[in-house]
Amino acid sequence: MNDPGLDDAIADEANALDMQQISREKSSATSGKDNAPRSLDSQESLKARWWLASTAYPLTAGTFGPMASAFNVCCLAQTWRMKPDSSGGYLNIPDPKWVIGVNAISLVFAVVANVALSLNMARRIRFSVAQPIIILGWYISSALLVGILIPFGVLMYRPENAGHIYTQAYFYGTFAAGLYFILASLLTVTAYGAYKGHYSRRFSLTNSQRTLMLQTIIFCIYLLGGAAVYAKVEGWRFLDAVYYADYTLLTIGVGNISPATHLGRGLLFPYAVGGIVILGLIISSIRTLMLEHGRQKIGSAIADMTRKLLVKEALSDRNRFRAIVPDLRTDGNEEDMTEREKQKREFITMRRVRQIASVQHKWVSLCVSLIVWMALWLIGAVVFWRSETHQPWTYFEALYFAYTSLLTIGYGDVYPESSLGKAFFVFWSLLAVPTITILISNIGDTLIRFIRDLTLYLGALTILPGEEAFLSRVKDMFRREKWLQEATGETNNARDILNDSNPDLPRAGYLEAKELQKEEVARQHGDIAAQNLHHYHYILFREIRKMILLAKSSSTKEFDYLEWEYYLLLFPGSIP
Repeated sequence: MNDPGLDDAIADEANALDMQQISREKSSATSGKDNAPRSLDSQESLKARWWLASTAYPLTAGTFGPMASAFNVCCLAQTWRMKPDSSGGYLNIPDPKWVIGVNAISLVFAVVANVALSLNMARRIRFSVAQPIIILGWYISSALLVGILIPFGVLMYRPENAGHIYTQAYFYGTFAAGLYFILASLLTVTAYGAYKGHYSRRFSLTNSQRTLMLQTIIFCIYLLGGAAVYAKVEGWRFLDAVYYADYTLLTIGVGNISPATHLGRGLLFPYAVGGIVILGLIISSIRTLMLEHGRQKIGSAIADMTRKLLVKEALSDRNRFRAIVPDLRTDGNEEDMTEREKQKREFITMRRVRQIASVQHKWVSLCVSLIVWMALWLIGAVVFWRSETHQPWTYFEALYFAYTSLLTIGYGDVYPESSLGKAFFVFWSLLAVPTITILISNIGDTLIRFIRDLTLYLGALTILPGEEAFLSRVKDMFRREKWLQEATGETNNARDILNDSNPDLPRAGYLEAKELQKEEVARQHGDIAAQNLHHYHYILFREIRKMILLAKSSSTKEFDYLEWEYYLLLFPGSIP
């Protein structure tokens, strides 16, 4: 009997679980304690964990590093304090020269760190040389900003400064300091992993990942450059123009600041289109890199943990998941089962485990992205609520504003007016772009797919009946295997490709036609062995062509045990 290739997989899982148990028993015997297993992580989960340090962290640093420097520029663009004047407005209070000097020095260190990071990723500077420059540069920038932010905040509590308020520049300084510290800490983890030899001492970023970094730099320059132009044309403060440019390019359209001159309105046509194009490229890059590549790495860890857990239960005496995963434990009925039946049972079990892990991965991704989005919404609403106490806003109004802004609805009936509210809006809205992108993609993989399939089923049951009988369709809706296949993305198109009746599939290619001719010649000569051999070659070439067409299509296909058994028989080493 031909081996479908599952015995080794089952045996490896069983041996691995047994070795874990033996290791725990030895540890318990030597220490006198009952040590519980730490986790079910394997090499795949370890690789996924170090993928974060080797790829995701540098990519995050390269993406948010320019944003932090842009905030540092905003921090220098305006004084940090204002006081009310007789007309009801505010007048800027000049900053001490030492504050401006330290602020400028912090920007210089940050720019040097960003340049070193870019050159290192372009492989112009060695990893061992660039990493200390990047990490120390950002840490020094963060420390310098914190060193002037704290004493400057203390000065505001002096009696002679009563009535003074912070400008947006002060809060941009806090955002820049925080980002510098976080990014430097992430790259410290990256440097540690490289030092320990978990990956090579160079960034393993692809051209697409470097493109995302370049797109982010271009967007930040485009945002600040456009803000500078509008500040000049409309006579706005530069940071108010940054706030306007941000909600314009992100298509939120709050509307409390808008151009009033013909030149400003005319410039909006090319400026908005260019910014939206750049933003669309960034969103596409985030989707490709973080969702398709990053999710695959993290998903392999989740799937591996789920697989180990379910196989352990299937091999245990008390299978808690017997309803979805058959038992693999040897019992008295094993002697009555043929080798093929045992292999088929193992095949079905492992197929179930893989399907469940795939479904779990999709829903875990959705839950995580939804939690992040909810946190961004709820926590952002708290900041807006507390920053707009002079209006005053209720928390519900802050939730309403944050929600309409996250979904880029932007009614404009409520909007931030405080310095903290405007500065935080820019920072918060830029974080919302990747968050909402990931959430929408995960919704498309789970909820929207489920609703689409449900709609098609209801249509088939009511106004769009198909060839299948009504009762058969109702039963299919409640079949566990059918639900798992739909959840993992298998389509009927994949089955049509493998069907000879498919009109898009040629009846015979060149090699198949040649083998049929040779088979006919052998039959005419009475050579039964040659006839069978050429007939086998014909079938082999035909099935290979089908597999190539299936691989090129966008459809997915899961083969059942009989199909796997059939295809394994086609290999010469498997012929009985």
